[in-house]
Amino acid sequence: MRTKLLLHTIINQMQDDIILLDAKGRIIDLNDVNLERLGVTRREITGKPCWETLAGYGKFRDSPEEFELFKQALLENSQNDFLDTRVDDQGRLQYHRIYAYPVFIDGEGEMSHVVVMRRDITQRTNMENRLQQSEKLAAIGELSTYIAHEIRNPLFAIAGFANSLMRSKNLDEAARDKAQVIIEESNRLDKILKSIVDFARPTDSMSGEVDVNRVVTETMDVMAMGFSQKGIEVDLELAPRPPKAKGDDEMLKQCLINLIKNAAEAMEDGGKLTVATGFDGKFITLTVIDTGKGIPPEFLDQVFNPFFSTKGKGSGLGLAMTKKILDGIGGAVDLTSTVGKGTTVALFIPPILAVNE
Repeated sequence: MRTKLLLHTIINQMQDDIILLDAKGRIIDLNDVNLERLGVTRREITGKPCWETLAGYGKFRDSPEEFELFKQALLENSQNDFLDTRVDDQGRLQYHRIYAYPVFIDGEGEMSHVVVMRRDITQRTNMENRLQQSEKLAAIGELSTYIAHEIRNPLFAIAGFANSLMRSKNLDEAARDKAQVIIEESNRLDKILKSIVDFARPTDSMSGEVDVNRVVTETMDVMAMGFSQKGIEVDLELAPRPPKAKGDDEMLKQCLINLIKNAAEAMEDGGKLTVATGFDGKFITLTVIDTGKGIPPEFLDQVFNPFFSTKGKGSGLGLAMTKKILDGIGGAVDLTSTVGKGTTVALFIPPILAVNE
């Protein structure tokens, strides 16, 4: 009895979800933490099939047929753990590692039960992604140095000679068209190189003061031109007298431009673009909300990676650069998205404190 009580106490105090199923997939028992997360009592859920009662538990809970395939995989020892990803009600991506262990009668023979344990690894995965991001930034820094020294010089020479040819009176129309293509492609390549070099360039602490409402107003006065012709309705929701923010006007404006461009491109058939400011007591918030097509769940963990883009054009550095700028001033970026409903990106910017330096 003492051993049984100790085991029961240990299982109920674990923060991971633990479920005991019988061989037919019916729930025999759950630990207290799991019951609390599901919002049910033990009596309400005991004896029910797992595919009718468990949401977000991955491959074994979709149907009786899926459970049989899952059980067969356990018996063949081909899979006893897997990564399960899902998007929550707020459009945030969650990661869970699910482990399953077969229990046999008398330790062998026919499987009588299945023990399932689910662990939330979202925070750990986020830390791993941030480490990978830092490694990518270091590699990009080395690459940009190489680009600046080895590629730009011959590129300038190519563009210079092409411009010289264009000024020549001896060129026929066909040759002039080819020289024009060289100039245009050289300029396009130079823009790509400039975006890479700018992205890799270290950002300083940017300890200036920024009026976020003013930056939003000035940026939207320019960016919103032509939105009505595209069927995009613009709504500004500015907080009354938010604190001054830490940072640089131009840097914050660039972040906002990146977000607005992404939002507009996601609403090819029109929609509503909302830009809002606020203060949550710790950070000044700058939020851009669109009603576009949204981002598929499998891409949510990649949107801040350098050179990643779902649009098939551009350098894929907009969100990565925005995150880098916010990280540099002690802020943060939060992105949520639901396919078919839209995307929300919130910037959290540290305020200027009323202290003597």
